[in-house]
Amino acid sequence: MSFTETIKQELCALSYETRSLRRAHLAGLAGFGGSVQTDGDSYALKIRTESPAIASRVVALISDLFGMTATIVAMGKICNITITDGAEQVLTELGYLKDGFVRFTVDPFVVHDEECKTAFMAGAFLGGGYVKNPESGYHFEIKTHYRDLSRDLSDIIAEVGFDTKTVMRKSEYVVYVKQCDTICDMLAHMGAPDAMFELCNVKIYKDMCNNITRKVNCDTANINKTVTAAAQHIAAIKKISSHMGLEALPESLEQIARLRLEYPEESLTELGNKLCPPISKSGVSVRLKKLTQIAESL
Repeated sequence: MSFTETIKQELCALSYETRSLRRAHLAGLAGFGGSVQTDGDSYALKIRTESPAIASRVVALISDLFGMTATIVAMGKICNITITDGAEQVLTELGYLKDGFVRFTVDPFVVHDEECKTAFMAGAFLGGGYVKNPESGYHFEIKTHYRDLSRDLSDIIAEVGFDTKTVMRKSEYVVYVKQCDTICDMLAHMGAPDAMFELCNVKIYKDMCNNITRKVNCDTANINKTVTAAAQHIAAIKKISSHMGLEALPESLEQIARLRLEYPEESLTELGNKLCPPISKSGVSVRLKKLTQIAESL
């Protein structure tokens, strides 16, 4: 089961107590998953889904809200739900039929408070929503063929506290979010806390792995830098030794030169601690730089 299907299964288990919430929820589902066919003065509302759970939810909502029976026809993986007798009443109450004209825009009366807006969002996700598998990245979207409906959804989501963007993809308008934290909050707000926790857990794991990788890369870079510098120091010291002998150096430089040759893998701090008296890392660095300068002058 995909992550999107997991979310939709969780949303299908939601129970809305009031008729206005159930109506808002169905309005979102029908708007983003449905279409209307007209024949003169008659109408047919058709909702298409690949989820049997969503199909059953539509049928239950139609029966509960309007006392009507919807027809389900399965074609392979696709379930087509059709409401013909009484479709005019359904479309009118959902806000999509006014003065004899069908227009897919959100009726303010249907989403008159924040709870109804949230129920509408959940329905819209069931009708046209998708969330990318968090293992591969973070992306939440709800799409529709209706420009005004996408605009209204974006406004509704903003009114309940979330920022979205909209893009046109082929013939569809896509309302989307890419910030993981925002997606988590939206899932919880719509009523899918289990999916939210799953997404958060994946993010925590990925962040932890990324932090470990960055630390390993940083440590590796530091080791490489230390090894390269040590090789340069040893080459300079050997050049001095072959041209003039280390005993010709001042005592402080001779000491650090012999230590570097004896302990080629030690850090500057460790070399400094082996001197008597010990000196700091910066002190060791200064002496090695002087040795390098001497070697370059030979």
